[in-house]
Amino acid sequence: MTKALWHYPRTAFAEQVFSLLAGGPIQAVSLFGPRRTGKTQFLLQDLAPLAEARGHRVVYASLWQTIDYPLGILLYEFDVALREGSFLSRLKSAAGDIAPKFRLKAPFGAGEVEIDLANLKGKPPENHLLLLDQYCERLAGDDKPAFLLFDEFQELSRAKDSQPLIAALRTSLDKRKQGLVAVFTGSSQEGLRQMFTARQAPFFRFAQPIDLPALGEDFVAHQLRAFAASSKSKIDRQTALEVFARFDRNPLFFQRWLMTLALQPDMSSAEAIDAVRASIAEEFGFALKWVELNAVQRLTARMLAEGVRQLYGKEGGDFIEALTGAPAPSASSIQSALRRLSRLGYVDKWDDEWRFADPLFEAWVRERPRAEF
Repeated sequence: MTKALWHYPRTAFAEQVFSLLAGGPIQAVSLFGPRRTGKTQFLLQDLAPLAEARGHRVVYASLWQTIDYPLGILLYEFDVALREGSFLSRLKSAAGDIAPKFRLKAPFGAGEVEIDLANLKGKPPENHLLLLDQYCERLAGDDKPAFLLFDEFQELSRAKDSQPLIAALRTSLDKRKQGLVAVFTGSSQEGLRQMFTARQAPFFRFAQPIDLPALGEDFVAHQLRAFAASSKSKIDRQTALEVFARFDRNPLFFQRWLMTLALQPDMSSAEAIDAVRASIAEEFGFALKWVELNAVQRLTARMLAEGVRQLYGKEGGDFIEALTGAPAPSASSIQSALRRLSRLGYVDKWDDEWRFADPLFEAWVRERPRAEF
């Protein structure tokens, strides 16, 4: 089973984003999409190869879970982008290359620079911020701007003492409006708002906001063709559409369901759903997250998973009483629970409404038995 066979190309969307940046009037876009819905795959397998094929240099940097040393990650990925080879070959060779200490070739002149990630926690050194600017200068293209792809960019705002780095990056991009274009993705709509649209945001009005398009029946049809080619068997289209809809059109869950059936053809659709749910819960540690929550936090999470809008009003009170047989906690307790869930990164504000940041965790919470509340 080849992974490429399962990739659903977002060709039209990639062309749209590329055209906006390469030949349009804007320098950057901020791309929002919930976790595990294909943002990274879009950057790496659709937009980056397209930009490279059209003669543009491409940089990819993921800021997810790197809040202790974001400057080190940026310097490393900028250095990788200046190496020989295609974007995908550099990406593969660099995947296991980074270490707590590594050496970079200075972008101008001779010599090397040693980077110690352990010493990059906290306020970034001035000479490293200058080095970041030098990399931007080297990468900037006169005729064809370099594409800088920053994945989960809102995480940069969570890094301790990150303001000098954010300011330096903004300045470097401002100085090279013709030579550098950027895509900033994020799974936190509120996090992206704080970076780009809030009046005091460090990148205020720098990027045009766009949303990752939702997947539809074309995606299902593509996946069913991949399944047929891989397993030499077929799945009823209507059954597939129902499973896709049941899990809020999440591509990861749907692909795992298909692969489970391909590997274990004797399984029923329902058995495959249960197997995938259990596998994903274990892989992403949902049970460990759940045991860390107190009773009110669990109730609040369940209300959000079920789409309850009035968390503090009659709707929320009726829901909790029906679920637990007991009166609802106070409004202040639920507000405190929301703050806790938000700090943990489990929920986020989308269009001024609280929602789960991870659709798969949301589906898992929705399936919890009454006894757990």
